[in-house]
Amino acid sequence: MNINKNHPNTVNLNQLITNIPVRRKIVDQNDRDKFEWNQWQSATKAVNNIEAAPKEKHIRNLILGTFRLEGSRLFWSMMIRVNIGSHPVASWKFCYIIHRLLRDGHKHVIQDSIVLAIYFDQLSQFWSGVQQGYGLLSYRYCNLLISKLKFHERNPIFAGNLTINEQNNDIRRIFDDNFNLYFQLCIELFDYMEEILNLVQVIFTSLDQSRLNSMTAAGQCRLNPIIICIQDSSLLYDYIVKVLFKLHEGLSSDILQDHRRRLADQFRRLKRFYGQSSTLQYFKSLIKIPMLPENPPDFNVKDDLTNYQAPVAIVNTSASDSSSVVEGLLIDISDNTKSTARTTVNDDLFDNETISNRLQDMPDFERRFSQVNTMLDQTRSETDDLHRTIAGKDAELMQERNHRLRIEEQLRQQLSNQKSIEEIHALDNKTNSNEKFDKLLETYNQLREEHFVVLRRENESKKELTDFNQQFTKLKEDSTKKENEFNQNYEKLNNEIFQLRQTNDELQDRIQILTTERNDFQSITIKTNERIREIEHAKQSFEERLKELESDKSRLHSDKFTFEQKLKEAEGERSDLFHQNREQEENLIDLIHEREVLEQKVIDLEETIREWAQKFIDISDRQKLMQANHENLLKNLKRQYKYSILTYCINQMHDGIDQTKDIDLFNSKRSKEYLLSRLQIAATSTKTIHDLWQRQKDSDESDTLSFLNECIALANTMTDIIVHGKAIANLVQDINYRDVGLYCIDLYTNYQTSSTPDDIDQQSGQFIHRLNSLIEKIKTVCV
Repeated sequence: MNINKNHPNTVNLNQLITNIPVRRKIVDQNDRDKFEWNQWQSATKAVNNIEAAPKEKHIRNLILGTFRLEGSRLFWSMMIRVNIGSHPVASWKFCYIIHRLLRDGHKHVIQDSIVLAIYFDQLSQFWSGVQQGYGLLSYRYCNLLISKLKFHERNPIFAGNLTINEQNNDIRRIFDDNFNLYFQLCIELFDYMEEILNLVQVIFTSLDQSRLNSMTAAGQCRLNPIIICIQDSSLLYDYIVKVLFKLHEGLSSDILQDHRRRLADQFRRLKRFYGQSSTLQYFKSLIKIPMLPENPPDFNVKDDLTNYQAPVAIVNTSASDSSSVVEGLLIDISDNTKSTARTTVNDDLFDNETISNRLQDMPDFERRFSQVNTMLDQTRSETDDLHRTIAGKDAELMQERNHRLRIEEQLRQQLSNQKSIEEIHALDNKTNSNEKFDKLLETYNQLREEHFVVLRRENESKKELTDFNQQFTKLKEDSTKKENEFNQNYEKLNNEIFQLRQTNDELQDRIQILTTERNDFQSITIKTNERIREIEHAKQSFEERLKELESDKSRLHSDKFTFEQKLKEAEGERSDLFHQNREQEENLIDLIHEREVLEQKVIDLEETIREWAQKFIDISDRQKLMQANHENLLKNLKRQYKYSILTYCINQMHDGIDQTKDIDLFNSKRSKEYLLSRLQIAATSTKTIHDLWQRQKDSDESDTLSFLNECIALANTMTDIIVHGKAIANLVQDINYRDVGLYCIDLYTNYQTSSTPDDIDQQSGQFIHRLNSLIEKIKTVCV
């Protein structure tokens, strides 16, 4: 896989590890080397690029190492040599091992890892560019570890497995009534839960995308952290709910609205997470997944706290081997921690006598645990002393063996010297044999004495070595005997502890069952009380109704007696009415007969009415036709009358024009004032005629007669004007009245032919203008 980023800097990790203190050392070098080699084997087998879940025995061994050294410095020192960023699978498994160490390891592991939070941040940034596979999983897991370390740094009261040291593990008592601290703690719990849900979502998404099965090695490699997430999330949800109940006791509901909304969202996601996990076959034999209710608690109702049941995740340890049980026991004894599957219950759940009696035995169990721990420590110290004694005896044996080798070397040198003497004696046999013999004899005696001394020392050494071997054999037998006794006691204690664990688990299961039964009984009791109250209320209502019915019954008895009296009277009246009814029926028959006769008459009348109505309709149609003909006839008569009148006026004006040809008019003298008055009358009459014409043109038939009368008057006036104007024209040459008369005749002709209103208006105006001109000229002549 090619990633465009640099690998995490191991130099920085090495520098950070130097800040982790060394709290405990193994004195014996061989023991230390053996322990470190065993830890290295477990670390390399647990953190590698093989797509398979790490074996539990390797993880247990690493956890035991943190308890033996009281910290995680050795583990981090080994991680420097493991190239974590070289492969995403190795990084994923490394994060899981760290999570297990933080949760189940020694309490100092969290303190040691807090200073290394910057390394997880760097590793998270390294895998942030990968959006699929184990790279994305490692990125989310690093964010979860960072959130966990920050949470424990700010809240040291929580252990690595999220348990607290307060009594009954009740989170509502750690800060008393300091609601500010509870408010901040609730936000941090929400953030921690958010990172767990994000990691779980990515795990299931990658599992679906890869189409892996939970029973395959690759699927189990991805699903392995789910068990820890279930354990942590169940406790976090329990803490969040209890903290919110605590906050609602001292803060208003509006301030905590965002907290409730955030809890509702995480509750929905957590419920889906538990549902998805419960469907996988891989988890059914490993952990009992808790069940959540349909809805989160209602924090505005205080009774919901008493009905609330904490979700409990129980890890199944029955499938583990005996060595795993022993290792788990050593972890629990060294750290004095409690089981992760502990049940957080309310204070009022321990009222049952049987459970209280069983719980009273818990101090005895704890005291026996402490005694076993003391015996184990003593046995371990005695074993260490025996090993040290054996090591000292081994060193003495080695020294004695070296001394024996030196003596043997000296003897070999002496023998070689003796051989050289013999060679010299053979060479100088002929000369100075006596002297040489004496010297050789002296040398031989000296060597013989030295040899005796060496033999004595060798015998003494052999004797001491025999004594040492006997002591060593005796010590070895004693050590073997004590070791066998220790193993027997150890197995016996393990069996007792295993039985105590089973008893404790049974107690916890029994407590949970009794808690569920008690809650069910409480809910049933509440419902029963409510039902009893309803029944009592119904009983009171029934008694009141019964009293009312009794009173109604007595009233009905009196009414019944009265009704019987009235019934008797009604029977008498009924008989009378029966006779009257018979008479009325006879009368009714007669009336029915009469009605039939009348109905026949009505039918005949209706037929006659229909005939008369048809005749009336025909007459009305004829009348309307005659009326229409009459109206048309009247219109024609009016039109003919109007035409004849206008023709008469035109003829009269033509007669006036013809009269101007009479010679007598040239000799006659007329009055100018009379002509002026007639012209003024003509102008006025012309305006009146024009107005009357417009009104009768607008369908006002009442003005037609006035119009015709005015036309006759104007014609007479114009005849006088023409005749008198001719007489005056003999005196004044500029005045021509004949044209004015012809213009008036044209105007009448337009009235007669019904010309357009514009033409008539124009001609009428011009005619009036001519009359006014004549009036002005006459006035000028008169002056």
